[in-house]
Amino acid sequence: MSLADAFARSKNLKGLTSSWIKHVSARMREEQIQTTVRLNVDNAASMVAPAALVATMIERTGLLSLGRPLRVLILGTDPMTRLDRSSWVSFAGDMLGAPGRVEIVLCSEEEALTSFYPVAEALGMPTCTCVTHAAVRSSGGESIDMALWIHPATEASEPTEMDMVTTALSLVSGSSVPVYTACFNVADLHAQNYLLHGRSLRLTPLGGDLKRGSDSINRFGISTKGVGVEGGWGAVLARLEPMPPSLAAEDLALVSTALRLRCIEGALHSSWQLGQRINGVAFNRILPIGLLGNMALDTASGHILSEDYETRELRLVGQLWRKKLDTLPAGDSEALMLWASEVMLSFLWELPKEDHKRREAIELLERALDDGVLAAGIGLARCFEGSESTMAKATELYRRIGERHPFSAYYLAHEAIDGGDVGEGERLLRVSAAFGYPIAQTDLAKLIFDTASRRPEALAHLRSASAAGDIEASFSLGELYTEAYEFDAALAELRKAWSYGHAEAAALAARVAEHMLDIKMGKRSVAKRELRDAQECLRKLQRRAKSACAAGASARSAL
Repeated sequence: MSLADAFARSKNLKGLTSSWIKHVSARMREEQIQTTVRLNVDNAASMVAPAALVATMIERTGLLSLGRPLRVLILGTDPMTRLDRSSWVSFAGDMLGAPGRVEIVLCSEEEALTSFYPVAEALGMPTCTCVTHAAVRSSGGESIDMALWIHPATEASEPTEMDMVTTALSLVSGSSVPVYTACFNVADLHAQNYLLHGRSLRLTPLGGDLKRGSDSINRFGISTKGVGVEGGWGAVLARLEPMPPSLAAEDLALVSTALRLRCIEGALHSSWQLGQRINGVAFNRILPIGLLGNMALDTASGHILSEDYETRELRLVGQLWRKKLDTLPAGDSEALMLWASEVMLSFLWELPKEDHKRREAIELLERALDDGVLAAGIGLARCFEGSESTMAKATELYRRIGERHPFSAYYLAHEAIDGGDVGEGERLLRVSAAFGYPIAQTDLAKLIFDTASRRPEALAHLRSASAAGDIEASFSLGELYTEAYEFDAALAELRKAWSYGHAEAAALAARVAEHMLDIKMGKRSVAKRELRDAQECLRKLQRRAKSACAAGASARSAL
């Protein structure tokens, strides 16, 4: 089978790569070329995918109808396109049934040679032409038929990435050269669109649709999650086009800040994509959705979860306020990007450790707050709270935001209470609770509980917060039910708390269950189950604590 037939018939990269290996092996035998490199699908895919991407884009844009050799400028910092001086990318012509008619042009002379490069030389494979960014911009892309921008990163601040951005934008605005892009996934496409919006540009999916089997999906992309919309190398195809701006400046600043911060941090988290349902959590009793970075959301309770990289478990790190949770977009991934950006910034808990990255992140968040992005100020304040030396800065930021955000109102409430102004503290807790922040409700209940006349209100707040998912409220109710000898109700509330790792709740639940068994109260099977499960939770928490101590000791010994 020829490469053109394989390209037309193959359903995915695996099938095409298998045919490519046979094609190259046959040519090597014909020309009596020897090599010690053993080709297989895994090590050859990175050589096949760029050629398949170029061929796919030429085929879907109709450029082959020009009937002459095509010069394709590849932009982007991905090293796969530079492998062996782009020798293997020139197979795009063979895949289209037009051998030798696709020339690759790069704006980078950085080499990425593999042990298979001598074979490319022996086969006489053409290498890429290297030009400078300045030459492309000054000529307006003269003699270039198409630019292919692989994995645009307009949020990046590295000079190399910024050069790619500038060149791509100059071609769109100052030449007739069409600029196409390949993004990792749908979320990446939407992210780039938010970042490009201020420049009056947009990535428009090929064919207009974003669904499996459409022109916008590259069936020859590389993916660990399955080829297609889920994402991977070169998964989603689009064209860079002018578009009048229509979004609010504050929304653009919000998304831009979140994405640029993620870029500064390294954007290392890849266990899930934005909006993806995460299966297998708590035996599927909850089905969180992925947010930006290492954050996921239980849509029922508003719990914000984060993955522990050591154990691969999801840990509870915070809880959304109800007014925010109620605005969660349904079925609109572009709107979810905006929504998730505020959540990401509001729940920041640490800044990058490297000095230059830390400074860059602080400056970014401060600029965003100046532009009206309250979540940026909240996130920065939360990070400053983590150190005694920056607590004053955190307080200053919270005071600046004041009652406009539930987290700042909550912080200021406790500042007032600690300073002896209980009345102001109660008022601010009510402000935070009015946003639907369950933790503020719980603290308000504890503040007024000791006043007998206000106890009914306190209990109502505790029940409301527990129903909303606040584990501290559930623990407090469990204690109250225990004191009232309402043990079944106590165990039900305590389970809500210890199932999220609340050690005191697990210990109390075990004591209550043991007591019920001792006095033969209630259903014995229920008490035995609660005792077994609570004790298992305690053992798990103890193992986790020992593991953390061991890891800390190991880190100290390495210093």
